[in-house]
Amino acid sequence: MWPLKRKSPEIVTVSISPQKMALSWIKEENKKITIKSYKPFSFEHLEFEKSIVFNPTKIKTLAKQFLEENNIKKASFSIAVSGPSIFEKIVKLAKASPHKQDFKCEELKQLNWNYTYIGPSPDNGFDFYICGIKRELLFQYRLLMINTSVTPVVITTSKTAQIELYKYLRGKEFRQSQLVIDLHKNNYDTQSIFTLEDISKNFIFGKNSTDELKSEYQSLATNIGLFLLGNKS
Repeated sequence: MWPLKRKSPEIVTVSISPQKMALSWIKEENKKITIKSYKPFSFEHLEFEKSIVFNPTKIKTLAKQFLEENNIKKASFSIAVSGPSIFEKIVKLAKASPHKQDFKCEELKQLNWNYTYIGPSPDNGFDFYICGIKRELLFQYRLLMINTSVTPVVITTSKTAQIELYKYLRGKEFRQSQLVIDLHKNNYDTQSIFTLEDISKNFIFGKNSTDELKSEYQSLATNIGLFLLGNKS
Protein backbone atom coordinates (compact mmCIF):
# COMPACT_ATOMS: atom_id res chain seq x y z
CA MET A 1 0.00 0.00 0.00
CA TRP A 2 1.18 3.51 -0.78
CA PRO A 3 -0.65 5.74 1.76
CA LEU A 4 -0.83 9.53 1.52
CA LYS A 5 -2.25 12.22 3.80
CA ARG A 6 -6.02 12.60 3.98
CA LYS A 7 -7.29 16.16 3.61
CA SER A 8 -11.05 15.77 3.11
CA PRO A 9 -13.74 14.03 5.20
CA GLU A 10 -15.40 12.59 2.08
CA ILE A 11 -13.84 9.43 0.65
CA VAL A 12 -14.52 8.37 -2.91
CA THR A 13 -13.16 4.94 -3.75
CA VAL A 14 -11.96 3.95 -7.20
CA SER A 15 -11.10 0.43 -8.32
CA ILE A 16 -9.53 0.44 -11.76
CA SER A 17 -8.27 -2.23 -14.13
CA PRO A 18 -7.71 -2.47 -17.90
CA GLN A 19 -11.32 -3.71 -18.21
CA LYS A 20 -13.29 -1.30 -16.01
CA MET A 21 -13.40 1.44 -13.42
CA ALA A 22 -15.83 1.46 -10.51
CA LEU A 23 -16.41 4.50 -8.31
CA SER A 24 -18.11 4.54 -4.91
CA TRP A 25 -19.08 7.16 -2.41
CA ILE A 26 -19.09 5.51 1.00
CA LYS A 27 -19.72 7.01 4.44
CA GLU A 28 -19.81 5.82 8.01
CA GLU A 29 -22.90 7.15 9.79
CA ASN A 30 -23.97 6.13 13.30
CA LYS A 31 -21.39 3.30 13.22
CA LYS A 32 -22.96 1.92 10.03
CA ILE A 33 -21.17 1.95 6.70
CA THR A 34 -23.39 3.09 3.84
CA ILE A 35 -22.64 2.79 0.15
CA LYS A 36 -24.19 6.09 -0.82
CA SER A 37 -23.53 5.59 -4.52
CA TYR A 38 -21.74 3.08 -6.75
CA LYS A 39 -21.14 3.33 -10.49
CA PRO A 40 -19.11 1.05 -12.81
CA PHE A 41 -17.73 2.03 -16.22
CA SER A 42 -16.39 -0.38 -18.84
CA PHE A 43 -13.22 0.43 -20.78
CA GLU A 44 -13.50 -0.40 -24.47
CA HIS A 45 -10.81 1.73 -26.12
CA LEU A 46 -7.59 0.90 -24.22
CA GLU A 47 -8.09 3.78 -21.76
CA PHE A 48 -6.10 1.93 -19.09
CA GLU A 49 -4.27 -0.73 -21.08
CA LYS A 50 -1.66 -2.68 -19.07
CA SER A 51 -2.55 -0.47 -16.06
CA ILE A 52 -1.08 2.57 -17.82
CA VAL A 53 -3.20 5.70 -18.25
CA PHE A 54 -3.59 6.16 -22.02
CA ASN A 55 -6.69 8.36 -21.92
CA PRO A 56 -6.49 10.63 -18.87
CA THR A 57 -9.20 12.93 -20.25
CA LYS A 58 -11.77 10.11 -20.34
CA ILE A 59 -10.90 8.92 -16.83
CA LYS A 60 -10.96 12.46 -15.41
CA THR A 61 -14.32 13.15 -17.07
CA LEU A 62 -15.90 10.02 -15.57
CA ALA A 63 -14.56 10.86 -12.11
CA LYS A 64 -15.79 14.44 -12.29
CA GLN A 65 -19.22 13.32 -13.49
CA PHE A 66 -19.51 11.01 -10.50
CA LEU A 67 -18.62 13.84 -8.11
CA GLU A 68 -21.14 16.19 -9.75
CA GLU A 69 -23.93 13.60 -9.76
CA ASN A 70 -23.49 13.10 -6.01
CA ASN A 71 -22.88 16.80 -5.23
CA ILE A 72 -19.48 16.05 -3.68
CA LYS A 73 -17.49 19.28 -3.47
CA LYS A 74 -14.27 18.03 -1.88
CA ALA A 75 -13.13 14.44 -1.68
CA SER A 76 -10.15 12.28 -0.89
CA PHE A 77 -9.73 9.43 -3.36
CA SER A 78 -8.78 5.94 -2.25
CA ILE A 79 -7.62 3.97 -5.30
CA ALA A 80 -7.02 0.27 -6.04
CA VAL A 81 -5.18 -0.65 -9.22
CA SER A 82 -4.97 -4.07 -10.82
CA GLY A 83 -3.41 -5.24 -14.06
CA PRO A 84 -0.20 -6.51 -15.61
CA SER A 85 1.93 -3.49 -14.67
CA ILE A 86 1.40 -4.20 -10.96
CA PHE A 87 3.79 -6.74 -9.47
CA GLU A 88 2.02 -9.16 -7.10
CA LYS A 89 3.32 -12.34 -5.52
CA ILE A 90 2.72 -14.65 -2.56
CA VAL A 91 6.05 -15.40 -0.86
CA LYS A 92 6.80 -17.89 1.88
CA LEU A 93 9.47 -17.06 4.48
CA ALA A 94 10.81 -18.89 7.48
CA LYS A 95 9.88 -16.12 9.95
CA ALA A 96 6.73 -14.14 10.67
CA SER A 97 8.44 -10.78 11.33
CA PRO A 98 10.87 -10.21 8.45
CA HIS A 99 12.80 -7.17 7.29
CA LYS A 100 12.51 -5.91 3.72
CA GLN A 101 15.90 -7.34 2.85
CA ASP A 102 14.57 -10.84 3.62
CA PHE A 103 12.48 -10.72 0.44
CA LYS A 104 14.83 -11.89 -2.32
CA CYS A 105 12.78 -10.91 -5.37
CA GLU A 106 14.91 -9.36 -8.12
CA GLU A 107 11.83 -7.66 -9.59
CA LEU A 108 11.47 -5.47 -6.50
CA LYS A 109 14.72 -3.55 -7.01
CA GLN A 110 13.16 -1.06 -9.44
CA LEU A 111 9.79 -0.81 -7.69
CA ASN A 112 8.07 1.08 -4.92
CA TRP A 113 6.84 -1.93 -2.95
CA ASN A 114 5.46 -3.23 0.31
CA TYR A 115 4.31 -6.47 1.87
CA THR A 116 1.41 -7.74 3.95
CA TYR A 117 1.59 -10.64 6.39
CA ILE A 118 -1.00 -13.25 5.44
CA GLY A 119 -0.43 -15.91 8.10
CA PRO A 120 1.19 -19.28 8.84
CA SER A 121 1.56 -21.28 5.65
CA PRO A 122 -0.30 -24.63 5.41
CA ASP A 123 3.01 -26.33 4.58
CA ASN A 124 5.24 -24.63 7.20
CA GLY A 125 6.73 -21.17 7.10
CA PHE A 126 4.75 -17.93 6.79
CA ASP A 127 2.94 -16.45 3.80
CA PHE A 128 3.30 -12.83 2.70
CA TYR A 129 1.66 -10.87 -0.08
CA ILE A 130 4.02 -8.55 -1.96
CA CYS A 131 2.89 -5.76 -4.27
CA GLY A 132 5.04 -3.31 -6.18
CA ILE A 133 4.74 -0.58 -8.78
CA LYS A 134 7.15 1.43 -10.89
CA ARG A 135 7.74 4.87 -9.40
CA GLU A 136 6.88 6.64 -12.63
CA LEU A 137 3.56 4.78 -12.80
CA LEU A 138 2.72 5.73 -9.22
CA PHE A 139 3.51 9.34 -10.07
CA GLN A 140 1.22 9.08 -13.11
CA TYR A 141 -1.73 7.98 -10.94
CA ARG A 142 -1.12 10.76 -8.42
CA LEU A 143 -0.85 13.36 -11.16
CA LEU A 144 -4.09 12.15 -12.73
CA MET A 145 -5.96 12.60 -9.46
CA ILE A 146 -4.44 16.01 -8.80
CA ASN A 147 -5.48 17.12 -12.32
CA THR A 148 -8.98 15.91 -11.48
CA SER A 149 -8.90 18.33 -8.51
CA VAL A 150 -9.11 15.56 -5.92
CA THR A 151 -6.66 14.41 -3.28
CA PRO A 152 -5.36 10.83 -3.44
CA VAL A 153 -5.18 9.39 0.07
CA VAL A 154 -4.45 5.71 -0.64
CA ILE A 155 -3.09 4.07 -3.77
CA THR A 156 -2.91 0.32 -3.43
CA THR A 157 -3.92 -2.97 -5.06
CA SER A 158 -7.29 -4.70 -5.15
CA LYS A 159 -5.94 -7.63 -3.12
CA THR A 160 -4.79 -5.32 -0.32
CA ALA A 161 -8.25 -3.70 -0.17
CA GLN A 162 -9.98 -7.09 -0.19
CA ILE A 163 -7.81 -8.38 2.67
CA GLU A 164 -8.73 -5.26 4.67
CA LEU A 165 -12.43 -5.98 4.11
CA TYR A 166 -11.95 -9.61 5.17
CA LYS A 167 -10.45 -8.42 8.48
CA TYR A 168 -13.32 -6.00 9.01
CA LEU A 169 -16.00 -8.62 8.38
CA ARG A 170 -14.42 -11.04 10.87
CA GLY A 171 -14.00 -8.34 13.51
CA LYS A 172 -12.84 -9.70 16.86
CA GLU A 173 -12.95 -13.21 15.42
CA PHE A 174 -10.32 -12.44 12.79
CA ARG A 175 -7.39 -14.87 12.78
CA GLN A 176 -4.43 -14.84 10.39
CA SER A 177 -4.50 -18.63 10.31
CA GLN A 178 -8.11 -18.64 9.07
CA LEU A 179 -7.28 -16.04 6.41
CA VAL A 180 -4.57 -18.37 5.07
CA ILE A 181 -6.97 -21.33 5.09
CA ASP A 182 -9.64 -19.38 3.19
CA LEU A 183 -7.13 -18.05 0.67
CA HIS A 184 -5.51 -21.45 0.21
CA LYS A 185 -8.93 -22.98 -0.57
CA ASN A 186 -9.40 -20.38 -3.30
CA ASN A 187 -5.86 -20.53 -4.77
CA TYR A 188 -5.09 -17.19 -3.09
CA ASP A 189 -7.76 -15.42 -5.15
CA THR A 190 -8.90 -12.77 -2.67
CA GLN A 191 -12.04 -11.97 -4.70
CA SER A 192 -13.35 -15.48 -4.12
CA ILE A 193 -13.43 -15.23 -0.31
CA PHE A 194 -16.51 -12.97 -0.39
CA THR A 195 -20.13 -13.60 -1.28
CA LEU A 196 -22.95 -11.24 -2.16
CA GLU A 197 -24.45 -12.11 1.23
CA ASP A 198 -21.29 -10.85 2.98
CA ILE A 199 -21.84 -7.46 1.39
CA SER A 200 -25.63 -7.21 1.59
CA LYS A 201 -25.81 -8.28 5.26
CA ASN A 202 -23.08 -5.99 6.58
CA PHE A 203 -23.53 -2.76 4.65
CA ILE A 204 -26.36 -0.34 3.84
CA PHE A 205 -27.11 0.57 0.24
CA GLY A 206 -28.12 4.08 -0.75
CA LYS A 207 -28.95 4.77 -4.41
CA ASN A 208 -28.21 1.24 -5.61
CA SER A 209 -30.47 -1.71 -4.90
CA THR A 210 -29.15 -5.15 -3.97
CA ASP A 211 -30.38 -6.48 -7.33
CA GLU A 212 -28.33 -3.86 -9.18
CA LEU A 213 -25.18 -4.94 -7.35
CA LYS A 214 -25.52 -8.71 -7.73
CA SER A 215 -23.06 -8.84 -10.58
CA GLU A 216 -20.86 -6.15 -9.04
CA TYR A 217 -20.32 -7.39 -5.50
CA GLN A 218 -16.66 -8.35 -6.05
CA SER A 219 -15.77 -4.87 -7.33
CA LEU A 220 -17.85 -3.41 -4.54
CA ALA A 221 -15.92 -5.51 -2.01
CA THR A 222 -12.72 -3.88 -3.27
CA ASN A 223 -14.23 -0.42 -2.95
CA ILE A 224 -15.43 -1.02 0.60
CA GLY A 225 -11.96 -2.26 1.54
CA LEU A 226 -10.57 0.93 0.02
CA PHE A 227 -12.92 2.99 2.17
CA LEU A 228 -11.69 1.17 5.29
CA LEU A 229 -8.07 1.85 4.33
CA GLY A 230 -8.79 5.49 3.51
CA ASN A 231 -10.63 5.94 6.80
CA LYS A 232 -7.45 4.98 8.65
CA SER A 233 -5.36 7.65 6.91
